[in-house]
Amino acid sequence: MRTLAWPLDSAEINHLRDRLRFDFCKWDIFHRGRDDLLPDALILGAEEHEQLVSIAQRCWQALRPMEAELARQPESLETIGIPAGLRECMAQPQPTVGRLTRCDFHLAVGGRWVITEFNEDGPGGLVESHGLHRVLDEDFGELFSGLRPAGDLRPALLEAFAAYPRIGLVYATGYSLDLQPMALLASWLREAGHEVVLGSPANLRFDGTTACLLDEPIDALYRYYPAEWLPDLPNAEVWQRAQREVPMLNTVSALVAQSKCFYAAIEQQGLVKASSDGTLLEAHLPESRFLVADQLEELIAQRTAWVLKSAFGRMGDTVLLGIGASPEQWQQRLEAALSEGTPYAVQARFDAVPFWFSSGMAYPTVGLFLLDGEFAGYYSRVSPYPVIDINARHVATLVETA
Repeated sequence: MRTLAWPLDSAEINHLRDRLRFDFCKWDIFHRGRDDLLPDALILGAEEHEQLVSIAQRCWQALRPMEAELARQPESLETIGIPAGLRECMAQPQPTVGRLTRCDFHLAVGGRWVITEFNEDGPGGLVESHGLHRVLDEDFGELFSGLRPAGDLRPALLEAFAAYPRIGLVYATGYSLDLQPMALLASWLREAGHEVVLGSPANLRFDGTTACLLDEPIDALYRYYPAEWLPDLPNAEVWQRAQREVPMLNTVSALVAQSKCFYAAIEQQGLVKASSDGTLLEAHLPESRFLVADQLEELIAQRTAWVLKSAFGRMGDTVLLGIGASPEQWQQRLEAALSEGTPYAVQARFDAVPFWFSSGMAYPTVGLFLLDGEFAGYYSRVSPYPVIDINARHVATLVETA
C-alpha cells in the first residue's frame, strides 16, 4: 500500500467538492473548520486488493456460525451488551433483504493485516465510498493513469432491493449526518423505479398486516439506526413485530457481531480455536478479553499492551489506547468502565504502520464493504493518531490496474 496526492489544482478540487455536495449528498465537506476529504488516495496493488477481499470474505464467513451460536445463548447475549428487549428475537428467523458489512483493516508493523472490527449493524460510509470514487473516476480518471476504483455499492444495493417495490429508509432523524446516505440511497432507489419513504424508526407502525412508515405502506426496510436503541423507542413493540415480518437490511441479529465484545465472547467460549478457520481468524483478529475486575491489576501493569472498548460506541468515542494514556488516566478509565454495569472489552494493541500524506504522517484504516459476503467497495479513513474517531478524514482507495 502507498499514498498518492491528488494531481488536482484548487479549481478542480472545488469542482470535486461541488459534485459531491450536489450529486452525491456529501454536505459536510468541512468538519470543525477543516476539509473532511483528504486530497490523497490510498493505492493498493492488484494482488493486495485481492488479498484483502479474500481475507475479509473468509473471516466474515467463518464468524457467521459463531454469531449464530451466541444468538442462541441469552446469557452470552447479556455479556456482550445486547439489550434485554432484543435478546429473545436474536435466535429467531428474521426476514432479510441482505447483510451489509464494513470490514476495517489496519496494516500492522511486519505486514500483518488486522481486522479491528466488522461493522455489521448499520455501517456508514455509503456517500464517500460511492461518490468520491465516482467523481475521481468520471471527471479526473485520466490524471490517475493505471488506477481505478474497485467495487460499487449502488448496483449491489439496488440488486438486494430489486424485489421490493416500496421501501422505507429509517434513520436517526436528529442527526443531519445520517440523512446524507439515506438521501443518496433514496435517489438510487427512485431512479430504479421504487417508491421510497424516509422517516424515523418511531414512525413505523402496522395497518393490519401491512407495515407503514409515516402512514405509507412499505415492503422492506433499510435500517440506518443502531439496533441497541430500538428498545427505547415509543413503538418498541412495533419493532418486535417488524423483526419477525418485514424484510430488513440489516436484521437486528447483526447487533451480535457488532458488539465490541463479540471477539472476546467467541474466544472465551473456545469457538475460534474449535473452528476449521481458527488459524485464519487468529492471524487477523486481535486477541480480545472481557474487562473483568479480577484482571484489573494485570491490565494496569500492562497498560501499553491493551486497548479499551465499550460494547457499543460511535466513531471511536469510547476507545482508549493504554499507550496513549497516563498510568493514572488508564487506571481511572478501567475502574470507571467496571463500575458502569455495561460490558467492556480489551483488545491486544498492535503497532499500526503510519503513512505520509499531503498533510503529514497519519494512520489509515482501509474499510472494505461486503454485501452478503461479496465485495462491494472501499471506504477508508485517515487519522493523525492510531485511533479512528469522529476527527478522521475520508480518503479515496484506488487499485492498480498495471
